[in-house]
Amino acid sequence: MDENYLLKTKNAEHLYFETAQNLPIIDFHNHISVVDISANKNYENIYELWLKPDPYKHRLMRICGVPEFYITGDAEPYEKFLKFCSVFPMLVGNPVYDWSRMELTKIFGVSALPTKNNAEYLWNEINEKLRSPEFSSVRILKRFNIEYQSPVATLLDDLTPFNGKDIVPSFRGDNLLSPDNYFLELLKSKTGMVINDTASYIKAICVVLDDFSAAGCNFADHSLDFDFFEKSQDSLDILKLLSKEYAKRGWTLLLHIGAKRKTSARLEKLAGPAGGYAATSNNFPISKIADFLGEVEATGGLPDTVLFPLNMSDQASISILQGSFSEDNVSSKVQLGPAWWWCDHSLGIKNTLSCISAFGAVSQFIGMTTDSRSILSFVRHDYFRRILCNWLDTQNTAEEWELPFEQQKEIIKKICYENAKLKIKR
Repeated sequence: MDENYLLKTKNAEHLYFETAQNLPIIDFHNHISVVDISANKNYENIYELWLKPDPYKHRLMRICGVPEFYITGDAEPYEKFLKFCSVFPMLVGNPVYDWSRMELTKIFGVSALPTKNNAEYLWNEINEKLRSPEFSSVRILKRFNIEYQSPVATLLDDLTPFNGKDIVPSFRGDNLLSPDNYFLELLKSKTGMVINDTASYIKAICVVLDDFSAAGCNFADHSLDFDFFEKSQDSLDILKLLSKEYAKRGWTLLLHIGAKRKTSARLEKLAGPAGGYAATSNNFPISKIADFLGEVEATGGLPDTVLFPLNMSDQASISILQGSFSEDNVSSKVQLGPAWWWCDHSLGIKNTLSCISAFGAVSQFIGMTTDSRSILSFVRHDYFRRILCNWLDTQNTAEEWELPFEQQKEIIKKICYENAKLKIKR
């Protein structure tokens, strides 16, 4: 790929190459297998590393009519790789087209566009490299200049694979808001505590939260799907209590809102619960989010909060909340988060930046996170940085911001690195 990819002006090039490109990565939310990292996993082939763990790619293969047999079915790895390469030229315009080329170029030095005709060449060329110790999981990650990353872990997960330094857990609390009897029994067994009401339930959770704190955790996330506020009051009450506990520990709360996860029963059966077939909902009830935050704030327990809407039409309304909640000496107590899931493309990223700048202070934005299952997805930080540099220069010119170049560089540093680092307790 061209080194100036996405950089449309000379000033954008200077912002990127002089500042953004070499900043360390702080990735505060992803789904990467920490077990693979701790074991310094070697990958058998490019399918296992590049295609198997990536539901973004699986979704596009389905859209192009590829049979499920060649996506999550029993086809051989090379057959699946061949099918993806065969449809790859038809994916232009989708961020996967850009991310994939960036992944192959940055990690493997392969600039050839995947096609049906060169799939065998790519398979052999890249697999040969994967047999080298230089392409183990840890060695691949070192190519990204990652200072800190936080893969998710649930309440019942083993935390020993995390090293407590640059790879620490992010607490995933989705299964806490509506616990079933099986989960409660597991929690009782893990903590040795009696659980007979909400208060004792929260106390048992706190035992594990302390373990997460000891492992270096700084972030907790919950998914508030499209119908969250239509469900039982108990789930909302539990989230309020947990939010206060997160605030006590100095954690940042990440709320991913608006997913419609149940769509095709067929694909759920074939591909599992995270198979790339989820959808967005219509507009999320922003007033109810504001009420929730206000009620938690009134008890003195509002943690720093980042809101990730899945519907782009919610980005403006949520960015306004940046000015609705505050704390002395804390920047952006509540803020719109990075463009997430179906929004983490050029259009969504630029819309996020435009909404924050129009309704808040873009200089305080927390920046990018991968939210991905693939270790190659850290190229998304580079993708974001290129878009940011070009957007900032365009705004400075078209909107007549008259922002001096050195101040533009300072804003780049804050968005790409410094603001996220402020959320981390060492």
